[in-house]
Amino acid sequence: MKQASGMILATVLGTAAVARAQPAPGGAPSPDGKPVPVSDAAAPTGTPAPTGTPTTGVPASPYEPPPSDPGPLLGGQVDPPRDGRAGPQRRHPPMRFPEVLTTPTGWLLPAGVLYSRNAIDTGGGVTSDDRVGLGDVAEFGVATTDQVRERQLLADKPVRIQPYITASFRMGVEENRLFAGQPGVTLGFRKSFEREHAGFKTRIAELTLVASKHLGPDAAIHIGGTLWDASMQATAQVDDMPAPETTLHGHGLARQIRAFGGFEARPLPRSQILIDLGWAPDFCYQCTAETDRIKLRPELSWGVRYQVASFMHIESGVRVPDIGNFNLLDAQIFGQVTFTSFALSDAVETLK
Repeated sequence: MKQASGMILATVLGTAAVARAQPAPGGAPSPDGKPVPVSDAAAPTGTPAPTGTPTTGVPASPYEPPPSDPGPLLGGQVDPPRDGRAGPQRRHPPMRFPEVLTTPTGWLLPAGVLYSRNAIDTGGGVTSDDRVGLGDVAEFGVATTDQVRERQLLADKPVRIQPYITASFRMGVEENRLFAGQPGVTLGFRKSFEREHAGFKTRIAELTLVASKHLGPDAAIHIGGTLWDASMQATAQVDDMPAPETTLHGHGLARQIRAFGGFEARPLPRSQILIDLGWAPDFCYQCTAETDRIKLRPELSWGVRYQVASFMHIESGVRVPDIGNFNLLDAQIFGQVTFTSFALSDAVETLK
């Protein structure tokens, strides 16, 4: 009996000694012989991280940029979803605006994004601009503009023609898409519907090519060229024949081509400073000289853009309609609000 008890005791002590010599779970040796919790031990190679543990280098939210991404450059920032029950949300690109204040940029609206801008100024002008992004390479829009002006005689003060309705189509390539350092480039065409006013029918058309380049994350420059055309014709007939039509292209290419540009800076995360120089047509109905009947007038605008929310921006500033005949009394203070929506873009994504 004593011999059997001694053998059992020896077996128990030997088993305990072997157990103390084994490595702790997870492969880490136990220096004091006590079990090491699994959470404190290094996970074996190839073992997935526990659920809910962020993996190094992977953003915790689809809206957070990866470690190598410097973050959104100049443009409206997109807020993450606030409803945690909505499930995974796709990451929206930052909003780049198709216009500075009055001149186009080399940036296009993201695919499926709806854009609507409404403006009013102290001169009584009311405008709207509605667009949709197409496949990250194009956009289509319909707008009303108050930039087209008319006068009876050359010495008269020009007044705006409104509403003046235009349709536009732009296509291009996003910045850095083709190669590093490549500016964003867009080719745009805008054409008006025929407008009858003050006994005359008028139309305008504009072809633009513009390049936009970031100067760091908080500044950008826009440089472009435009080819304008316009026509004017009296509605009254002469000897039962239509009145002759005056066109801008009928007086040489030099009267049609102009350069334009703009600058943007973001001194604060949600605030931008904007400056641009553009052109707009001016019709003179009773001018005797053919070259005075249709002219392009330079416009200078400066102002700010403030992001109220991810879907709403407010812009305000000053516009001088004709800096060739600089007159501060003709300058206008304007205000405009812009709404953007990714609803259509998200709906399209769910169909893929």
